[in-house]
Amino acid sequence: MLKIGDKIKSLRKAQDITQEKLAAYLNISYQAVSKWENGTALPDITLVPQIANFFGVSADELLGMKETEETEELKEYEKIYHENKRLGKMFDNIVLSREVLTKYPRNYQWMLNLSYPLMQYDDTDEHHKYSLEHSFREEAIGICERILEDCTIEPIRHSAIQILCYGYADIGKQDLALKLANEMPDMFSSKEHLLNHIYKGEEKIKSCQNTLMAMIDMSASIISMLSSPELMGKELTVLEKIDLKETGINLYKLILKKDENSLFYNCRLCRIYAELAQLWCSIGENDKAIEYLLLTEKTAVSYDKCVDLGEQSYKSLLANRCTFNPKSVGKNFEDTETQILIKILNNDVFNELRKTKDFIELQNRLLSYN
Repeated sequence: MLKIGDKIKSLRKAQDITQEKLAAYLNISYQAVSKWENGTALPDITLVPQIANFFGVSADELLGMKETEETEELKEYEKIYHENKRLGKMFDNIVLSREVLTKYPRNYQWMLNLSYPLMQYDDTDEHHKYSLEHSFREEAIGICERILEDCTIEPIRHSAIQILCYGYADIGKQDLALKLANEMPDMFSSKEHLLNHIYKGEEKIKSCQNTLMAMIDMSASIISMLSSPELMGKELTVLEKIDLKETGINLYKLILKKDENSLFYNCRLCRIYAELAQLWCSIGENDKAIEYLLLTEKTAVSYDKCVDLGEQSYKSLLANRCTFNPKSVGKNFEDTETQILIKILNNDVFNELRKTKDFIELQNRLLSYN
């Protein structure tokens, strides 16, 4: 108990919180907080739960009880969570997160860890149906609302806001989503943009390249969004849709033009190639459809191979400081890219191709990969 002042000070410094802010939350004077941290006084025992909630820790951790054991246990849980995330095992992470939160109910990071798979569990029609039946999205929204009420850790609050913006928009609460989004800093105040102006030398090169890759990826995603049936897609011809999809591919090629293997971005490219194949097939251009299906296969196979190779570097001039580590990347589906392509080939738009030699050989190759 005598170490509680040191613990409060450590938590406060780590979360960049002033004595005044903590005092205001507890409705006491900041001098009282100062006395705790100086070791000249102890907080009233009735304040311990409030202090613990404020910092997002358990009362036992605040009091220094079982701290080492709990930290090690949480580290083991994190390893399991990240491996599940890498493999796209969202439901396993929902179960795991609920188990952890039973033991650590005010752990804000694990509240986020539960919210993400709850929001993402809709990669298949079956999962989407299960998510709706069990109100996963509403549960995630409720969790993130509690985080904003109690948590003072800015990175966690920002992640909760991100989830809430998507969640509110999906359930028709556009006004709430807009309010939260408009309170966030714009891209020119983002961490990435600011670091590009702070770093020097090699660190600056790496930071700028990573930002450039992220901006290219975001731009291609926006183009895809604009061409969707809900937006510009409803007013575009098939050829205009094709032009937009190819523009997205060309953005990636501007940066990755010298890479035979585009590493992580192969997963982006193979999805766009598959969409182009469907568009060409829809207007009877079967040769073009096969051309893009073969490109889809190439990038899908490349991505599936690189996920088992550990950290890898890009080779292109504008990306040669960027790396891809599959172990640090999560996904919201369990299938490999080639397994996803097999499912895409079942689309009715490809019916005219099913008896062609190229299509049959492609299907056989894909089955051999899995």
